[in-house]
Amino acid sequence: LRHAIRTMRRMPAFSFGIIATLALGIGATTAIFSTVNAVLLRPLPYPGADALYALGTERAGGRPTSGGLASSEIVRLEAGLQTIDRAVGLRVVESTTLLRDDGTPRSVNAYSVSEGFFELFGLPLALGSGFAREDHLETAAHVAVISFALWQNEYGADPAILGQQIRLVGSSNTIMGVASPELDLPRGADVWLSASLNPQGLAHDWNGFVRLKPDASLARAESEMAGVMAGLARDFPASAGDRSYVVTPLVESIVGDLGAILILVLLAVAALLLLACMNLASLLLARATVRMPEFALRRALGARPTRILRQLLTETLLMALAGGLLGLGAAYLGVRLLQNLGASELPRLATVPFDAAVLLFAILALLSSVVLVGLAPALRLARTDLTVALKDEGRSATGSRATARWLRVLTMAEVALSVALVAGAGWLVRSYAGLRAIDPGFETEHRLIADVSVAGDRYADHEAESNGIRDLLAQVRTVPGVRAAGATFRMPLRSAQPGGVPVLFPGEDYRPGEHRSTLTAVVSPGYFEAMGIELVSGREFSDEDDLDAPERVVVSRTFVERFLSGRQAVGERFIWGYPEPVNKVTIIGVAEDIRHQSLFADPLPLMYLSLLRRTQTGLSLVVESTADDPGPLEAGIRGAVRRFDPGMPVEFEPVTDLVRSLTLRQRVGMVLMLLFGAAAVLLAALGVYGIIANAAVRRRREMATRLALGAAPASLFWLILKEGASLALAGTGIGLGIALVAGRIVSSRLYEVRTLDPAILAGAAAVILAIALLATLVPALRTMRLEPSGVLRS
Repeated sequence: LRHAIRTMRRMPAFSFGIIATLALGIGATTAIFSTVNAVLLRPLPYPGADALYALGTERAGGRPTSGGLASSEIVRLEAGLQTIDRAVGLRVVESTTLLRDDGTPRSVNAYSVSEGFFELFGLPLALGSGFAREDHLETAAHVAVISFALWQNEYGADPAILGQQIRLVGSSNTIMGVASPELDLPRGADVWLSASLNPQGLAHDWNGFVRLKPDASLARAESEMAGVMAGLARDFPASAGDRSYVVTPLVESIVGDLGAILILVLLAVAALLLLACMNLASLLLARATVRMPEFALRRALGARPTRILRQLLTETLLMALAGGLLGLGAAYLGVRLLQNLGASELPRLATVPFDAAVLLFAILALLSSVVLVGLAPALRLARTDLTVALKDEGRSATGSRATARWLRVLTMAEVALSVALVAGAGWLVRSYAGLRAIDPGFETEHRLIADVSVAGDRYADHEAESNGIRDLLAQVRTVPGVRAAGATFRMPLRSAQPGGVPVLFPGEDYRPGEHRSTLTAVVSPGYFEAMGIELVSGREFSDEDDLDAPERVVVSRTFVERFLSGRQAVGERFIWGYPEPVNKVTIIGVAEDIRHQSLFADPLPLMYLSLLRRTQTGLSLVVESTADDPGPLEAGIRGAVRRFDPGMPVEFEPVTDLVRSLTLRQRVGMVLMLLFGAAAVLLAALGVYGIIANAAVRRRREMATRLALGAAPASLFWLILKEGASLALAGTGIGLGIALVAGRIVSSRLYEVRTLDPAILAGAAAVILAIALLATLVPALRTMRLEPSGVLRS
C-alpha cells in the first residue's frame, strides 16, 4: 500500500485520470440506477403488489372516452370470476373544501371509494378500523378515512381523532380511521369517503383497481373480463356496446411514460460507464507500456509474477476506492440536482433512497469495472519478457504491436460510443423542442388559474349556483390588472377529463356502438376571451344562455370538419346525450381547436356547454392579466373571492406552469442526456488525447531521427494528425451505425423523432470529430517543436 501511494504521487496526472474517470462513470450510473430503482424496481408498499392492477376502459375505433369505468362494470367483476379476488372503484370528489375549527378553508383532495378499497391494498390503517360494509349503503351516515399526512398536519397526530367530525363544504363526516403513511393512492389523496356502486350505473366516472387471486394469470383474467364486457354490452348496448377493459400493472399506471424515459436514460448511462471503462483500459494499457522496463527489472531481481500482479492490483484498487467514493458523492449530489430540476414532482421520485440495493449496485459496478479492465494490463506486465523489455527501446518503441492495436481499437470504440450518446442527446432535445412547440390552441402567457369550490348552503339550488357564478366572475373582473375572466368545470389538459358523448344529426339513425362521439367542456361567458381561444364564426356564450333559454352550444373546428361535411355550422341543430342522444341543441359559434385531453394527441371533436345550465362543485376561474407576470394578481383575486364568500378556498396555478408540467418528464430526460453527452465528449477527447500523446512520447526518438535526417517539422505534424484523424473517422463511422440501430428502438418512444435525422447524425459526428481533432493537435504541435540533439542524447 505504501508503495502504491508513492507510485500515485509520482504519476499525479495518470492517477487523477483514473480516479476522475471512475468517479464520472460510477457516479452517473449510480445516480440513474437509484432513480430507476426508486421508480421501477423498488416494490410498491402493498402486500402482494404484483397482483394489483389498475383498470380502465377503451372504445373501439379510438372514439373519445375518459378511459374510466361505469359502476356497473366494476360490480360485475366480482360476480363469480375465477381470477379476480376483489375489484373496487374510486371517484374524484371535485374541489372539496375542509373547514377548520376557526372557519378558515383549506382545499383537500377527496375521493369516494367503494367497499373493500383499503382491504384490496392490504395496508393496515394507522388508526381505527376503516369502513364497515354498512358504511357503503346509500342510506349510511357520512364517514371518512383521512390520510396520515392530513392527520399530522391538520390534527397534530391527535390519537383521539376517531369519532370526531371532519367538516367538508356541503357535508360533515365522521372520521373512522387514519390511513397507513405508505398509502398514497391516488397521489396526494387527503380524504377517502365511503360510497356505494350502483349495479345499473352507466356513467364512466370511476377509476378501477383489481387484485388477482394467487396463481391467476393476467391473460386468463383479461379473457374473463372480455366475457363480462360482452354481457354488459347485451344489457347496456348504448354504453358498453363498443367498450373493452384495459388492465395495467399498478406500478405502470402510477409511473406512466416516466418508466420508458428512465430506461432509455439508464441504457445511455450504461453506455457512458462502458465508455469510462474503455478510457480506463486505454490509460492502463498505455501506462503498462511505459512501465515494462520497471517490472522487467523487478523480475530480473527475483520478483515472481504473482507478486507483481498483486502490486498492480493494489495500485488499481486504491485508485478505484478513491474514484468510487467520489462517484458515490457525485451520485448523491446528482440525485439532489435531479430533484431540483423538478423530478420530485414526478411519481415515486419525491424520495430517492440510497439504500442497500443502490450501494450494492455501486460496489458491483466499481469492482466489475476495475477488476475486468485492470486485470488485463496487470497480467501483461506480470508476464513481461525480460530480454525484450530490458533492451534499448529501439527505433519506434511504441510497445508491442498487440498493445498498440488494442489501444487503437479502444480509442475507436470510445469515439463510436460518444457519437451514439451525443446523437441520443440530440434526439431528446429534438423531442423536447417538438413538445414545447406544440400549440395547445389557447394562450398560456398572462393567464392565471384560480381553483375554487362552489358548494354550501348558499348554493342550495341551480339558480342560486348560476347566480353565484355570475356574481363571482363580476367580482373578479373588478380586480385591478384583470383584462378578462371566465370559468370552467375542468381546465384543459388536466387529468380528470370527461369522456365522449354520442351526437346525432337530422336524418341520421342512432346505432349503439357505431355512433359518432364528441368530447364536452362546460364553460362560462367570457371563457373564450380569457383563454385566448379564437372564434372562427358565430359568438360565445352570454349571460342569457342559462336555464331559461333553449340550450345552445359552441363547437370546435374539428367537430365541424368531421360531422358537418363543410355545411354552415352556426344555426345547425342536433341532439346529444349519454348513454343515448336526447338533448336538442343549436350551434351558436365555432371555436378554434384546442388540445383538451392530451398535449401529445391531435385535437378531437369538442362541444362547449354553458356553465350557467349545469351544477358542479369544483370550478376553475381563468384570468387574463394586463401584466407580463400574473402572479401579483393572486392577492387581489383572493380578496375578491373572500368578499364574495369568506368560506371559499382558492388555489392558484399559472397556465404556463400547467402546460410546462406536461413536459417535465421529457425535460428531465433531455437534461440528463445532455449531461451524459457532454461527459461522453470529454471522455472521448481524453481518450484520443491520451493515446496520441502517449504514442508521440514513445516515438520521440523516431521523430528526432527523422528531423535530424532532414524531415520538415510540418510533415511530422501531419503524420501525428493523420493518425488521430484516422482513429476519429473510423470511430465516427461505427458510432453512426450504432446510432442508427439505437434510433430505431427509441424513435417510437419519443415525440416526432426520426431515426434518419440528418441534422442530428451529422451534428453528432461533427462534434465528436472536432473534439477528437482538437485533442490530436496538442501532441502534434509538441512533436513539431522537438530538438533532435536533446532527444537523441537523452
